[in-house]
Amino acid sequence: MDKDSMTPEGGNLVLVAGHAVYTGVDYSEANKEASWFLEDYQKVKGEAQSFLDHIRLGIEEAALDPDALLLFSGGQTRRAAGPRSEGLSYWVVAEAAGWFGHPEVRNRTFTEEHARDSFENLLFSLCRFYELAGHYPETITVVSYTLKEARFRTLHREAVRWPGEYFRFVGTPVPPEAKGAKVGGGSRAGERGVEPFQL
Repeated sequence: MDKDSMTPEGGNLVLVAGHAVYTGVDYSEANKEASWFLEDYQKVKGEAQSFLDHIRLGIEEAALDPDALLLFSGGQTRRAAGPRSEGLSYWVVAEAAGWFGHPEVRNRTFTEEHARDSFENLLFSLCRFYELAGHYPETITVVSYTLKEARFRTLHREAVRWPGEYFRFVGTPVPPEAKGAKVGGGSRAGERGVEPFQL
């Protein structure tokens, strides 16, 4: 296969921001918290299912748009989890789930495996899209938790100077028991909150 045939066209970017590294062996158990390397504030019922929801939503968004590239973004964020990235974890879970009924999305799905926080999810995914497609996307759709919408839509989007009319956000609520998430708990110094990204 020549290089040109491996290069995706891609008009739009669907970005799923990763939140954890999969450390299990059986990917059919991805809905169990024990299968993921979780921070203390993430160790609540429903957290693993929320990761699956984001993966599924990203796939569904990409399935609606045949010109979209889907990127699962997230680096090797947990030293104790070993050399596994959030982005690759999500890709392999999607593969194990049969792409949630949309196998046609598989050949348009890639990973970004360096981001350490939400700003890097957006910035590095734009760079990865350019690397893959040879141009920047026309629109960006971000899939994450709804409590991160303001951060992505305002702070991060404005920081990369992306026009608001070409930006969408699709979110899900954090699990009801994830109290630490709402106040930005965890070892990433409040990575889920807005404050670390404000000047």
